[in-house]
Amino acid sequence: MQKKTRIVFIDIGRGLGALLVFYSHIAHPWVIAKNDSAPYISFIEALTSNPMHMSTQGIGEIAVPFFFVVSGFVVTPIALRQGQRRFAVNRLIRVYAPMLFVVLLTALMLVVSLHPPSTGQSQELNPLTIFTNTFLVNYLIYPQVVLVPVAWSMIVEVVFYVVLMAVLPLLRRSVWLAIAVELTFIFVVMMSRSQLGPSWSLFAVNVSYLPVMIIGQTIWATTAKKIPLWTGALYGACAWSLYVLADIIDVGRVDTSYNLSMAFAVLLFMLGMMAEPKLKQRKFWTAVSERSYSIYLLHMLVSFVLLQLLRPAVPLPIALLIVIPAVFGVVEVCYRWIERPSHALARKLSYRREKPVPIKVNSEITIEIPKVGERPRHAAGSAKGSVSGSLNGSLPSTPPKGTPKPPPPKTPLPKTPPGPKTPPPPADAEKTVITRAVPPRRPQPQPQPQPRPPLAQETGSDRTAEPRARHSTPRRRPSAPLELQHQSDQEDHGQRGDHDDLPRHGSSFRRTHR
Repeated sequence: MQKKTRIVFIDIGRGLGALLVFYSHIAHPWVIAKNDSAPYISFIEALTSNPMHMSTQGIGEIAVPFFFVVSGFVVTPIALRQGQRRFAVNRLIRVYAPMLFVVLLTALMLVVSLHPPSTGQSQELNPLTIFTNTFLVNYLIYPQVVLVPVAWSMIVEVVFYVVLMAVLPLLRRSVWLAIAVELTFIFVVMMSRSQLGPSWSLFAVNVSYLPVMIIGQTIWATTAKKIPLWTGALYGACAWSLYVLADIIDVGRVDTSYNLSMAFAVLLFMLGMMAEPKLKQRKFWTAVSERSYSIYLLHMLVSFVLLQLLRPAVPLPIALLIVIPAVFGVVEVCYRWIERPSHALARKLSYRREKPVPIKVNSEITIEIPKVGERPRHAAGSAKGSVSGSLNGSLPSTPPKGTPKPPPPKTPLPKTPPGPKTPPPPADAEKTVITRAVPPRRPQPQPQPQPRPPLAQETGSDRTAEPRARHSTPRRRPSAPLELQHQSDQEDHGQRGDHDDLPRHGSSFRRTHR
C-alpha cells in the first residue's frame, strides 16, 4: 500500500468501467451475436445484464455514463484554472494523439483484409475519412464513415469541452448562471434536432448525452460551495429530466436501458464519494485507471481481429487466453509510447511561465569596528637620541611605505651616583637636551561584566547578541475541495495523464471553512 495521493474511487471506477466494456464487447458483439458456445458467459449474463434490462448492450453500458459524470466533475475545475487557450491545447493533444494511433492501426487492418470491427456503416478508406475519423468529425457528417466503433463517446467528450470553453468567462463570474445556460443550450438543440438537416440531427444526438456531464459538474459546484445545495439539487433534477426527455423523443437511443444505466452510474459515483475516506490507494487500480483510455480504444480492434484468426480452429476458452494478454500487450505499447508522451507534451505546451515577483528584503548591516590599542610611549633614551640626531644635522631615515616600523630600542636611564655636584659645562661645549620621562596615565577602571544568569532563570534577551528570529506558526489552511485534490490522470476516460495538474490528495470531504 502506498501513500494516498489520488482520489481512489475515481481510479477504481475508471478501471472497472474499462474492464466491463471489454467484457461486454466480447460477450455481446462476438459470443452472443455469432452464437458461439460459451456457458460461462451465459451464466454471467444471467446474473448481470438480464436483471438490469441491458441484454442488448451488456453490463458495460453503465461504464460510459460513469465516465461522463467523472468528466463533468473533474474537467470543469481544470478548465477554470488553465483558461481557454491552455485548456484547448491540453485537451487536443491528450485526446487526439492516441486516437490517431488507433485510426492508423485500423486502416492497416483494412488494407491487409483482417476485417476490424464495424458498426454496419461504411468503412471507406481514403485520406479524408482518416482525417475525419481521427478528429471525430465523422460523427457529425452525414453519411457517416466509422472506422473505430467505440469512438462515439469521444465526440460527446469533445462537444462538452467546446461548450465548457464557450461558457468559461461566464463560469468564472457566476457558476449558477453558466450551468443554466448549458442546460438551456441542450434543451434548444434537442428540440430542434429535425429542423436543420441530418448533420444537425447527428449533432443533437451527441448533445443529448451532455446532461450526464452537467450532473457531474453540478456535484462539483455543490461540493466546492460554488452554488447552494438547493440550487445544485434543482440543476441535477433538470439535467436528469433532459436525459429522460432524450429517451422519450428517441434521440439516437438503441433500447430503453439508457436511463437505468445512468441512474446506476450516478448512484455508484455518489457511493464512491462517501466511501473515499476509507478507501486505500492500490498500485493495481492506479495502473488500470491510467491505461483505461488505451483499453477503451484498443480492446475491440485487437480482440476481434485475433478471434477471427483463431476461431473456430481454436476453442473459445483457449482463444480468450491468447486474446486477453495480447490486448493488454498492445495497450501497454500504446500507453508507454503514445499516450504517456502525449501527456508530457500537453503539459509542456500548456504550461504557463509566470514572471518572478521581486521580494522585498529588509535587513540590517552590522559592522564591527576593531579596538585600537594605546600608542606606546618612547622612553627617555629614545627621545634623547632623536633630539641629539636632529642637533647633529642628521635626519632619521624614513622606511618605505608598507614596511612595518621596528619597535624602538629600550635604553635604560643611567643612574647618577650620589656625590658632589658636577660643575657646569663650559660655554663652547656641545649642548645636550635631557628630556624628562612623563609618568604613564593612571588606567581608567573598566566596568566589570555582570555574570550572565543561568538559562533556567533567563527571561530577557541579550541585547549584544543578534535577535532571535521569531518563527510564527503558519495558519492552517482549510483542505481543498475534493475536485481540486485529484491528479490530471484522473480527469476522464478520454484524458489519462500523470501526476501533474492538481494538488495532492488531502483529507477528502473535510468540511471547508468559509
